[in-house]
Amino acid sequence: MIRIRTIYLYLVTSVFLILIGSNVFAQTGTLERILNDKTLKVGVNPLFEPFSFEKDGNRVGVDIDIAQKLADKLGVELEVVVPDSFSDLIPMLNNGDIDIVMAGMSITFDRARIVDFSDPYFDTGISILLNKVSSSPIGLGSIKTLSELQTSLKQNNNEDKLIIAVTKGKAPEKAAASLFPLATINSYASNEEAAIATLKGDANIMLHDEIFLKLFVKNNPDLTRFKAIVLNPPIKPDAYGIAVRKGNQDFVNLINVFIRELSYEGGASKYLGRYLPFKTNITIKSIEIDDEYFGD
Repeated sequence: MIRIRTIYLYLVTSVFLILIGSNVFAQTGTLERILNDKTLKVGVNPLFEPFSFEKDGNRVGVDIDIAQKLADKLGVELEVVVPDSFSDLIPMLNNGDIDIVMAGMSITFDRARIVDFSDPYFDTGISILLNKVSSSPIGLGSIKTLSELQTSLKQNNNEDKLIIAVTKGKAPEKAAASLFPLATINSYASNEEAAIATLKGDANIMLHDEIFLKLFVKNNPDLTRFKAIVLNPPIKPDAYGIAVRKGNQDFVNLINVFIRELSYEGGASKYLGRYLPFKTNITIKSIEIDDEYFGD
């Protein structure tokens, strides 16, 4: 028995030393690095109004405000990092170029395999922007709701004629393939490119975050009036989380406490109100932006 225990302890010690030799124990944790360097590096979305966008030469938005509050709580400086594209964010995170991603990033199974997510800090939904003109030939020109869209496609057997615009690498791309398996799906490099393609008639509908779609219609009346409508309610609930490199559960736990405290103070909606007037937060309901035309 004594000999077996000695071998067992030797093996455990050897494994421990091997792990130290790798980066499992030797790598400094994200939270420790932040506190040591007195800086929180946050990767944000290059363009996603009202969460992250340029205004008067400054980077502003809901994600910037929440990131600043988190930095203040940690007692460190905030460094906002804006990548060339949304798809660069997770590689930058895993390469150590940034500490967290706060970019209106949907919590998905595929992403959760390579990064860890906090609890949701904003609940939203994936909606449909419909070009009524380009959709008329397939019987969708006069619809106003999601249920009408689904009924029309089924009755007319037209799903294989449906063309959908999505943003490459974002959650709606996968949702579109799942919800409309017979449709043609065209992926674009940015939200704006996908929306403009839809309005030009290159696609019948666009799938994306409800707030982005309604703000796009609001901010581009010359392109959208009498032509575009955002269908209610959202077709799929969605939630944004803060992404952290794997192996930093202590930091994830701390962020979750931060999000819980944030919710007590009104949550992300409190900051959303700084950038747009709104009536209600959503999970699967529909958000309403006051006093603007949405092509109904």
